[in-house]
Amino acid sequence: MTNVRQLSLAEAKALIEEAKRPFVFACGAPWCIDCVRAAPFYMKFAEQMADKADFGAANVDEEPALKEAFQIVNIPTMMVFKDGKEVGRIVEVQTPGELKAFLETHLG
Repeated sequence: MTNVRQLSLAEAKALIEEAKRPFVFACGAPWCIDCVRAAPFYMKFAEQMADKADFGAANVDEEPALKEAFQIVNIPTMMVFKDGKEVGRIVEVQTPGELKAFLETHLG
């Protein structure tokens, strides 16, 4: 079972504003090779770190307004939010180690 919720723009914004703990949000697309490559380890870390944060994801093709709302230029883009504010962002993640280090930095 995955701990990653597929979200619309409205749902993501609501979760960011209402979150009582860190929220990690990944934006990508099914045609994006890097997104497809990163998805399994994003899901893995979402399960491993479920006690530290909530995790969500969205398809920028299905929710094109995400790009403007979160100033996304390249995908995958993964962001960490705390208290309604973005505190970290990683773009075009390539390896599990790179993502793990990013998450550990921002989630403790």
